[in-house]
Amino acid sequence: MIPVSAFANALPSPDLSSHLSSAVLYHAQRNADGKITDFSLVMLNSSTQEMWGYPQRELTGRSISQLFTVADRQFLLQQFSVVVERGRAVRFEMEYSRPGNQSVQVYDMLVTKLEDGVLVNYGEIVPPAQTERVPQQQTDLLRKLFHESPCSMQLLEPVRDAEGKIEDFICRMANQASLNQMRVVESQVVGKRMLPLFPSLLSSGVFDRLVTVVETGETQQQELYYKGDDDQIWIDAKYIRHNDGVISMSFDLTATRLAEQKYQQQAELYKTILDTALTSITVLEAVRDADDKIIDLRYTLVNQERLRLAGKPESFFLGKRLTEVYPGMVESGVFHRWVEVIETRQSQKFEVNYHYDGFDDWSLCLGSPFGDGIVVSYTDITKQKEDELQARQQAELLNSIQNTSQIGISACKSIRDSAGTIVDFQPIFRNATASQLHRHAPNEPIKATLLEDMPSLKPSGVFDRYVRVVESGQPDQFEQHFSNGGLDGWFEFSVQPWEDGFVLNILNTTSLRRAEREKVQQSIILQQVIDNSQAGLVLAQPERDESGTIVDFRYVLTNEYNARTTGWTVAEMADALVSSLFPGWQDSDLFRRYVEVVESGQAQRLTFPYEAYQMNGWFDGSFNCVDGYLLYTYTDVTALKEAELAQQQYASLLEQVMNMTPAAIVLNESIRDETGQIVDLRMVRLNHMATKLMKNPIDKVQFRRVSKYIPGSLDTPLFAQCKQVIETGNPARLEVPWDDRWYDFSLARFGDGVLLTVQDITPMREYRQKLELANLELKRSNENLQSFAFVSSHDLQEPLRKIISFADILSTQYAGQFDAPATDIVKRINTSANRMRLLIQDLLAYSQVDTREDSFEPVNLTRLIGELQEHELWMTIQQSNAEIHLGELPILMADRLQMRQLFQNLLSNAIKFCPKGVTPDITVSSRLVKHSDVSVKLMSAKLEKNRAMETWFAEISVSDNGIGFDEKYLDRIFQVFQRLHGRSQYSGSGIGLAICYKIAERHNGAITASSQPGQGSTFRVYLPIRKER
Repeated sequence: MIPVSAFANALPSPDLSSHLSSAVLYHAQRNADGKITDFSLVMLNSSTQEMWGYPQRELTGRSISQLFTVADRQFLLQQFSVVVERGRAVRFEMEYSRPGNQSVQVYDMLVTKLEDGVLVNYGEIVPPAQTERVPQQQTDLLRKLFHESPCSMQLLEPVRDAEGKIEDFICRMANQASLNQMRVVESQVVGKRMLPLFPSLLSSGVFDRLVTVVETGETQQQELYYKGDDDQIWIDAKYIRHNDGVISMSFDLTATRLAEQKYQQQAELYKTILDTALTSITVLEAVRDADDKIIDLRYTLVNQERLRLAGKPESFFLGKRLTEVYPGMVESGVFHRWVEVIETRQSQKFEVNYHYDGFDDWSLCLGSPFGDGIVVSYTDITKQKEDELQARQQAELLNSIQNTSQIGISACKSIRDSAGTIVDFQPIFRNATASQLHRHAPNEPIKATLLEDMPSLKPSGVFDRYVRVVESGQPDQFEQHFSNGGLDGWFEFSVQPWEDGFVLNILNTTSLRRAEREKVQQSIILQQVIDNSQAGLVLAQPERDESGTIVDFRYVLTNEYNARTTGWTVAEMADALVSSLFPGWQDSDLFRRYVEVVESGQAQRLTFPYEAYQMNGWFDGSFNCVDGYLLYTYTDVTALKEAELAQQQYASLLEQVMNMTPAAIVLNESIRDETGQIVDLRMVRLNHMATKLMKNPIDKVQFRRVSKYIPGSLDTPLFAQCKQVIETGNPARLEVPWDDRWYDFSLARFGDGVLLTVQDITPMREYRQKLELANLELKRSNENLQSFAFVSSHDLQEPLRKIISFADILSTQYAGQFDAPATDIVKRINTSANRMRLLIQDLLAYSQVDTREDSFEPVNLTRLIGELQEHELWMTIQQSNAEIHLGELPILMADRLQMRQLFQNLLSNAIKFCPKGVTPDITVSSRLVKHSDVSVKLMSAKLEKNRAMETWFAEISVSDNGIGFDEKYLDRIFQVFQRLHGRSQYSGSGIGLAICYKIAERHNGAITASSQPGQGSTFRVYLPIRKER
């Protein structure tokens, strides 16, 4: 409310060469001692905005310390303070340079007190020639302000009797606000006497106050209250003498007084709500020094929950400083965070471990700015933090056990197409053993899907079994042999459904296929309990029937927390019957508890489960009756209940995992001397298999020193390795003989100790030794056989050459001396000797396939086969008129000589095994194929071992139009001395294709064929090749 005196005093004298058209309202800023330290801008008119060149929103709230130079603000602070403290207006001239203007103007300043601030009217002092129209402009401005002011204002002139005594007042001017307040039009009151129109001026004392103002000149002020049949009115009136009259100014306080009453009622209601809330709530106000810096906070409000937790009365807090009650607030950093909230006006939410002032607990803190202070809520989360720490320690223990286990453990999520069909799986977890099985480093990020990493899972049927586990929810366990796809050997698979995926345990059973198969289930990592949340709140009004029985409740007040819990918005619940949102709720225990609390007036508090209306959980609720209303506040403690249950399940699962694993597991903690050196180990936890290995029950082993239980163990390499693992953190693995058996020890650091995973590998080691001896004997036998084949072939050729030579002499020089039978015998001797020579040469070549030293070099197959056509095969091609169609063939790293043998045999066979009278038609082509596209049956053990390196193959096909063969003899044709046709039909030793097979195998490749009798044959050779990127 702007006093009329502010306008009256602002009128300039006619002789001043300025007009006070600009107006600014400032509010005083005070420190804790009540001293004025600055003034902040509250409001300004459009003229001031134009002069400063900034809109009101950018200036409002700024102080004179921010708006003016040091010299100007010191001067203005002094002048403004004098006006506020003394209540007298001042007027002065001031030089000022507008923003962005280098020139200096002189301003006429009028400063008037307005409540706890000042109204500043000012105008630029200009030369006389520019001021001719100023008085009229000022008059028009003041008239406009008068009539448009929200204050009710009248100019009253006294009416005196013959003795000069005031007997009435005539209204000379009345603004629109005044006419509205009196509920008249201007013609009904202006120029009229007031008492005939408003007789109540006498009974209310207004008339006497008007007379006093005129006669004494003292300003009068009073608050008037009128109560009618339908309404009530409060008016704040002020009377100021003007010449020989009175300016009456009044302001309607009805809305303010009604708002104050409503605010008081709401304040009492909210105080009740705060005192029944389950959350600790405190309101603090800032304590500032002379420089307006926050030096402390003072308690102004503390709810009942805070008093309950502190165990103190309200007087212990109210009016006292925060650091006086809790000095540790500064060192803990909480005080500085609350100061930051007040200064930035930004709420903060954080967790703090407060171990000061005799406390040692965890709290979830929420601070929100409130005036020049802060509202703070605390929730005790100490129990939750303790549970989280215990769960984390157990998770670390389980993770260490998993990563030292020799069982590969992984978890996969389903990948589905738009129709919902599972098309692949995405691994999301692998322990160290599983990573090694997949040929990955233990900490390597998982990027590829399951089929991208192991495409052989699809043709092997394993992928389909995974899908069945996920879709049916039924676990699966089986044993599978792999010879490609990243795995080599026999593996036992245990698959368990898990959410929309599965958990997989893989145990390598290649060396111990007949050993007992143990199923290890993967634990689902416990989801973290939610930190905390604000309490849900419901204020409900009981609805009664004609007999007064409560039949329902109506929402009066609720909050967002309850909205999130119930699924209805705050707007939807406002003023709604509970039964309209939750039909049939009158049959619930919650409704009966509402009724019981309202009827008895006794508060209740309990923790209970609730399962209805898509709500399922545990809640800690407080029920109170407040002025006949039901006040229900609650917090969701489902997470804590579930965490408690899950903690028990997790501990049980961990114990089961440890006791079901086929390996012995021992957790040892280090024992150190005064210098910090590890001098012994103590066994703190053992599984069932470990106690079985120790041959003692757990109570006789647990917590004993290793040196006491196993004398001499401190001098063993195993103890030294344990110390190294603890000190460096690098895991280790070693085989150790003990008690006439061999054991595989896996070591991993756990805290200040070491986790040992032990497996008895005596059968595996014995099997390995037997296998090594067998391999050594086989190698020696092969070497003797190769030596024998070489010597025998070489020694047989010399007498064979003589037999062939003598037979040639007999057939050429003595042919005329033999009769027909003798000539046939000589011919047979020659034929058999040549066949024997070919057989010996092929046998020698066969024996030398694996004995040649590696002489691999780039071999251009196109050029090589061309050379065969021009040399070794030239005579054969000419005699048979064979046609060879040669496609584009690759360049391979190979043994050039053996490649000539391979393709010479294949092409010779294609020409030889052609029906009589048919011209041989042969096609040689090639293409690139993936390793997975080559039949598993063709893969030798050596090839499977190298499949990760040899990913691509060149498939070279040799197709002919020959006599063909039945594919039931496919395995037979690549064996030594195996023939499908007699020698009288087709010549040959029966070793050629066996040589081809050994050459392909030596090159980490394979060879196969497809054919039908009478329809020709196609021989396919697979040779590894490096694919160009």
